[in-house]
Amino acid sequence: MAMIDYVIPALLAVSSLPAFIAASLMSRGRPPGAPRPPLAVVMRLVGMAIVAGALGLLWAGEDGTRRLAVIVAMVVAVNGLGLVLLFKLGCGRSGPR
Repeated sequence: MAMIDYVIPALLAVSSLPAFIAASLMSRGRPPGAPRPPLAVVMRLVGMAIVAGALGLLWAGEDGTRRLAVIVAMVVAVNGLGLVLLFKLGCGRSGPR
């Protein structure tokens, strides 16, 4: 593999940092042993899905079929978790709908 083949997975892995930072900010101020907020758990899962996608791209190498499979799986996972996040935010809302 050429050096350029590592750039996209590295950028993808770095792009997962905001999800991990958001999850840690949501969990801040909790006493030790207290359960994590559900939104923080979902954000951590989003970050892990992005990192898994980066590792999958490294695994895929130059094989176009593998790359496409990894990208589709990552898009489905991240967008599915985004929908879960939206539903959790919507269910926690109070007041008229």
